[in-house]
Amino acid sequence: MMGQDETGAPEEAATPEMLAALAAPQVEQADSPEVFLSTLSETLSASDDVDVDLADILSDQLLTVTPHADAIANAKAAIVALAAKRAAPVEVQSDG
Repeated sequence: MMGQDETGAPEEAATPEMLAALAAPQVEQADSPEVFLSTLSETLSASDDVDVDLADILSDQLLTVTPHADAIANAKAAIVALAAKRAAPVEVQSDG
């Protein structure tokens, strides 16, 4: 015998198919790591709000599926070199 819900409508019995559909996780197909990282690199490089040189360092050193064992040290060295280059006074060329 079926009862009634709060609205007075007859309750429907849950079928195994309904229960399975509710219990199954709704998983979206995720991008592969390669696709995700390359898309992230492209997005960073294309953004007007991101330093292009730093984005290139991140893309080259860290945003790879299998980064080099020294990836962090290499990225740090590249960032320090970039900072030193930017901090150096601009040389004035003289026509001599």
